[in-house]
Amino acid sequence: MKKQIQTPFKSITKNTMSLILPALIVGCNSSGSYQGQNSQDESLSFASESNDSSDGLSANRSRWWVRPKPTVSPSPTTTPKPSPSPSPSPSPTVTPKPSPSPTASPSPSPTVSPSPTVSPPATSITAAQVVAAQTAKTHEAVIPDIRYEWQRYPMIIMQSPAKADIPSWFPYTKPAYCTLINSWMQVFEADGNKATNSRVQYRNLKVYTLSQATRKWTLLKNDAAPPYTDTWKYPFDFAADGGDRKEATGGVSFKPDYPKFGHGYGSQTILSNPADIRAVFVSMDTRLILDNPNGVDDRDSAKLLANVGADYWPDKASINTSWSYAPGIGQGRFILATKDWRKATMIVPNGRFGATMQEMIDNPPPLD
Repeated sequence: MKKQIQTPFKSITKNTMSLILPALIVGCNSSGSYQGQNSQDESLSFASESNDSSDGLSANRSRWWVRPKPTVSPSPTTTPKPSPSPSPSPSPTVTPKPSPSPTASPSPSPTVSPSPTVSPPATSITAAQVVAAQTAKTHEAVIPDIRYEWQRYPMIIMQSPAKADIPSWFPYTKPAYCTLINSWMQVFEADGNKATNSRVQYRNLKVYTLSQATRKWTLLKNDAAPPYTDTWKYPFDFAADGGDRKEATGGVSFKPDYPKFGHGYGSQTILSNPADIRAVFVSMDTRLILDNPNGVDDRDSAKLLANVGADYWPDKASINTSWSYAPGIGQGRFILATKDWRKATMIVPNGRFGATMQEMIDNPPPLD
């Protein structure tokens, strides 16, 4: 009997999670609003298409890889929750020590022992670094056995959830707006990896949107521990459930070993006003840890990569039904995990509203 995944929408067999794998690449240019990848790179071979919009903006489109079908996190109600305050969420993990007691008693105020689960925050990153990563021409290290353009560099596919930004090659019915967003992540082994006792820990998979009306960023979702990561194998096929490991210092971890890699999703979130999205930002903290804590520390010789991305879907009812896959918003740069926390990011400005990469620097998303 075929193993099935139960979702709130339908049961899907593992066989349906095998992917069609055309090579895809996108370079989005909207009246100079931002620059994606160079679709004229003579070192690459792929076909692109141009979607012309009524407002004179154009965006190059070409096939990317087919996204796997996500498991949907059930919504507590059918009514979308109002957008949270755009102010950055305070860190919930660090408890400050109490102020010293003012009493004259010689007994000192007791010291609060730090929680064993608290881990230092990710190394700080600037908005300029986020933009530089999104517009980079390569990933930080080479993925072995490259077969698709997304394995070469970051890219943008849908600059907005509007119908006009759904690629022309996409075979399914295109709604006026997609109303659901879903973050995702991947962990790959890179060429030259010599470590055998290292794995990638990741946590705080966050999705933000920038409002066209208010020009303020709103945190839509923070998956402190991404709901699941499954084991996949080249070229892009489901291999096995799970493969991730819960970590006491937060989040989960995965040990990629070519041809196997980790791929998973964050929770899905309803967009209360998709026509108001000026930009999307996705981030995730990642670092190297030991596979066997009592084994050799070989993290200095590790070359393990992580990245993030996101998909737009028409609505919940369309998942695995009218749309068997999503074309994708895009993906961020694959970064090398190190002993220190780093942020994997993706940022996509909406050129149809005149949003630019420079604006993402001048009005940056929360980077905590």
